[in-house]
Amino acid sequence: MDRRTAISMVAIGLAAKGAGAAEVAQPSGGIKLRVLYGQPPNPAEFEKYYLGVHMPLVAAIKGARRMEAAKCLPQADGSPPAFYRIFEMWFDSPEQMSAVFATPEGAKVRADVANFTQGTSVTRLVGKLD
Repeated sequence: MDRRTAISMVAIGLAAKGAGAAEVAQPSGGIKLRVLYGQPPNPAEFEKYYLGVHMPLVAAIKGARRMEAAKCLPQADGSPPAFYRIFEMWFDSPEQMSAVFATPEGAKVRADVANFTQGTSVTRLVGKLD
């Protein structure tokens, strides 16, 4: 069970006992980079490149606390999700994130994004973890 699942399970247990959400321990400190990919014109081509070329480049990056990629599912009503894929990467600080992406491996990843995202949106968000 990963940390997020464990926290969710604790929250469900506390809610069942009537405890407030403020009592649930949350991961703290650091920052999280999110990359949100819009619906690609050709999902099969996107997947082939993303999983076969881009993600091996991402895996070569050292220095992040954690990385996670997800493919978005349809909404509960069956409508398409707002984004096609989400990638998240955790760091200790903005300075660490900058240093990681300044490495040759980080530069390769940044340069590669344009190779598979024509015709789709790419949104990058950086947030401070509480």
